[in-house]
Amino acid sequence: MALFLKCLVSSVVGYLLGSIPFALLAGKILAGKDLRKCGSGNLGASNVFREVGKAAGVAVFFLDCAKMVVPLLLMRLLGLPELAQALCALFVIIGHNWPIFTRFVGGRGLAVTLAGGIVLLPWETLAFFGMLAIGFFANALALFAAFGYLLWAALAFVRGEPAVAFAFGATVLAFVRRLQGSPQVAAPIGEVKRSKIIRERLLFDREYRPPEAEGDETSKADGVTSPK
Repeated sequence: MALFLKCLVSSVVGYLLGSIPFALLAGKILAGKDLRKCGSGNLGASNVFREVGKAAGVAVFFLDCAKMVVPLLLMRLLGLPELAQALCALFVIIGHNWPIFTRFVGGRGLAVTLAGGIVLLPWETLAFFGMLAIGFFANALALFAAFGYLLWAALAFVRGEPAVAFAFGATVLAFVRRLQGSPQVAAPIGEVKRSKIIRERLLFDREYRPPEAEGDETSKADGVTSPK
């Protein structure tokens, strides 16, 4: 029962902390903008970076990471169970991606996931960073981020519980968030196979555009191109 209560409280606190919309606050305070209606519509550092400014984007990035790292470090200092830590981290991601304070419009969760990984799975997360580096230089960051999530979860599986729960849960959340698409990105027009839409979102984190629309501007979801 004591373990259950610790896990329950950790999950609730994690969700509420994750729900703090630093991106929304930065947009409204510094630029008078509601970032849910600007740019990609995502509430993350990359949208702040583009719509508000570089300094604000960097600040929001570190604040978003802090809402993951600070509670985990405090839990370790207090000697709370690893399972409670893993659940807290998962619910920080859920709160960041679907925050209660903004009608469940949030970010993409990559930065907060990596921040949690550095604390809970440091060596496995280095491999994740390696995949992101390859994707950056190959100009295919979204695709290699998808591979990075899968590699990360596989390495965590070798390590075992409860770290595997965090890695697998975070990976599932990442792909669920990708499937949602971006709020401000128009869905494909006309008859398009659902499989093509799903493929583009899962692998490339973007909306499918038919060949005839190649000349048009395409918008990519910003959570992976610039982690947030």
